[in-house]
Amino acid sequence: MTMLEDRVRRALRETAEEISPLDVPPLRLTSADGPSADGPSADGRSADGLSADGLSADGLSADGRGPAGRGGRWRGRRGAGWPGWLIPLAAAAAVAAVLAGTLTLANGLSGHRPASGQLTLPGLPRYYVGLANARGQRGWPQRAVIRATATGQIVAAVASPRPDNAFLMVAAASGVGRYVLAAQRMALKHERLAILPGLGTTARHQRSVAIQVPAGPIRFYQFSIGSSGQVSAPRLLAARALPAGTDLTGLALTPDGRKLAVASQPPRPGRDPEIQVDTLATGAQRAWTWPGGQPIQESTGGTGSALSWAADDSTLAFQRWVDDRFQVRLLDTTAPGSSLAASRVALRLKWDGSGNRFQHGRAVNDAQTFAALLTPDGSKIVTATDTQTLRPPSAELAFTEFSARTGKVLAARDGWRLTGQWPEQEEEVLWSNADGSTLIVVAHRPGAAASSQGDFPIQFGILRGHRYTPLPGAPNPNQLSVWPAW
Repeated sequence: MTMLEDRVRRALRETAEEISPLDVPPLRLTSADGPSADGPSADGRSADGLSADGLSADGLSADGRGPAGRGGRWRGRRGAGWPGWLIPLAAAAAVAAVLAGTLTLANGLSGHRPASGQLTLPGLPRYYVGLANARGQRGWPQRAVIRATATGQIVAAVASPRPDNAFLMVAAASGVGRYVLAAQRMALKHERLAILPGLGTTARHQRSVAIQVPAGPIRFYQFSIGSSGQVSAPRLLAARALPAGTDLTGLALTPDGRKLAVASQPPRPGRDPEIQVDTLATGAQRAWTWPGGQPIQESTGGTGSALSWAADDSTLAFQRWVDDRFQVRLLDTTAPGSSLAASRVALRLKWDGSGNRFQHGRAVNDAQTFAALLTPDGSKIVTATDTQTLRPPSAELAFTEFSARTGKVLAARDGWRLTGQWPEQEEEVLWSNADGSTLIVVAHRPGAAASSQGDFPIQFGILRGHRYTPLPGAPNPNQLSVWPAW
């Protein structure tokens, strides 16, 4: 099964109770001879790009014109990640998921239990930044929303600076209050879409659909958040912009906020993967490529965690998909040379969506996603894994720590068992403290049941050792196309 087929399969199996009206934005479909959608609406933003109420942003009009595929586990890719024709199919898959319905299992999960008491913040970032649309607007995210970690309260929102009207990705150096946004100008394009029988219709026919396509380079903007929550206006960085058509696959700041790493697939023939590292104070830049190499691969949902830094400002972890295996490699950015092939393989895992992975009826420590983080002290790689049993179908899910030196398992945390099926939902690691003892994760909701297809509700939470705490006031992960950054 291909990665694309697996995405479609998983999107079609989303549970109905987890999909809200916001999850399935309407497609702008017209008759074969009918009128087309109009262009972008006016934004009404303030000149400095800040929106005090968090509701105004530049982008598509409020009737939902533009790309769909934003709900559930089908998370749209930014920039030129997926071809435009895939985006309307994602929306159709989401609609089919609503119609499918679910059956829950009373004993599907045991899982973690939420910690009691008020959330405390020692060692945790005070704020996090998510990408979202203004109320009633659709398409790529048009504002960056800053929330307090302790309460989930919105502190401020940053609108995409002109001429750009969409945010693609966000990186954080929360310890020093610095954040970088990748932004791009999107334009509407009208294409003919073949509607196949079985996706809400009984006969094959065509409709016109308006989608968003890249119309300008990918630029990078930096802003800061002060200790009391004051947010600066975004300023354009001198980092080299990426031409339209480039697939942005990773963005990461060093913990001290001094260096920015950008992973991309250029639009030129061969599309050799590339990483550029910018020293923000001086404008110095280095670049590494891998001619003919496999792409630097972020999560299957396109959530931007393909890169992570150690606190030494020199060791950069990046991720690749090679055959049916997920690789984490470590690049010494201070060493001479410009070849990504000079990096060291630190971890190899099979992906749980690949076939023929069972040995003696078990598949041990498969990667649930292509999302892994190098801990800032450089000692561990942490990721979500599952161990599956072939007969009867079951799985043990955990957040697993691997040695960055040997690739061997050091510890597995927050393990729980799913019985009767294999998982069709994902957990992920989004942030780690220095040694990995505290994580911010996407995890199953405590006490919830799984569907007959192996789907289960997810939420953002904090994992300290084996103690789990749901993140208060956090948005529904199924309504986000890109994970927040801490």
